[in-house]
Amino acid sequence: MRNNLLNTSKNFLSKLFLSKNKKAYDSLEEIPIAKWWSICDGEFTKLIIDGSFTQLELYNIYIKLLQDYYDAFGTTEQHSKFVDARYEYACKLAQYIQHQDGTSKMFLIMAKEDLKDATPTKSNNKDIPLMELIVNLEKSLGFSLDKNTLSTYKFYSYLKNNG
Repeated sequence: MRNNLLNTSKNFLSKLFLSKNKKAYDSLEEIPIAKWWSICDGEFTKLIIDGSFTQLELYNIYIKLLQDYYDAFGTTEQHSKFVDARYEYACKLAQYIQHQDGTSKMFLIMAKEDLKDATPTKSNNKDIPLMELIVNLEKSLGFSLDKNTLSTYKFYSYLKNNG
């Protein structure tokens, strides 16, 4: 009985100790761009540097990194136009519901067409393969980039400043 208690204590302490030793990428400055693109495709296990994490922990880390990305680089111009078009459509729909006249209906139809034109059909980031983006950046920057060591933050900074 005493051995079982000691073994249980050792197991508990070793699990507690191991949980402190787990490490994952938690900043865009740290994570290589090749891994970031895999993570954005749903491979959250690429976030792990050492130890084991639950899917929820990995998802929370990913959400934090994604928020950091949006804070640093924003969204695309196409997305901004889409959001503006949706807002305009909602306003025109509200006016039409309130007034129900021909003028409001005409503006609603025009806003609906603008929204249709602004609605994205594909994600621009995934249209061009990562290696092609890197080759284009290398041409404009004049030096070589390694997708496995180049940080996500630097990659998107280069892309933003040279694109």
